Amino acid sequence: MKKKVALFVGVLIMLVVLDQVSKWIFYSQELGSELIFLEPLFNTGISRWISMPSVISMIIAIGCSLLFCFLLRKRYLTRSEVCFLLAGTIWNLIDRVFLWGVRDFIAIGGFPVFNFADVFLTIWVILVFIREIFLLTPEKKWV
Repeated sequence: MKKKVALFVGVLIMLVVLDQVSKWIFYSQELGSELIFLEPLFNTGISRWISMPSVISMIIAIGCSLLFCFLLRKRYLTRSEVCFLLAGTIWNLIDRVFLWGVRDFIAIGGFPVFNFADVFLTIWVILVFIREIFLLTPEKKWV
């Protein structure tokens, strides 16, 4: 059990560090001018089109993080699902707390600009979708 918790925490920290290091590299080293698919966008809302005060976004993110942990404890979600959920939520939350917005920078085609935290949340959706299609229960620990 301790090994599983340690692995969960280790992967979560690794994902969070990946997100923050990528933001630091892009914003402090100004790599956007060299790479076509990078475009800085400081997002103060919850989406490019949906404006929301940062305080409300922070409250929602904290509430959702607590809910994710509760769902893990009740075995409605797997560790890997919660890991991607928390990694995606925590660092966007920290950006909102310290910067009052989220630093997005990956731009692919006409798709909205995003960051690695958004990728982690998308991976979570895919994991849950696959689990639901194959009717797997979180107790089977397939991931």
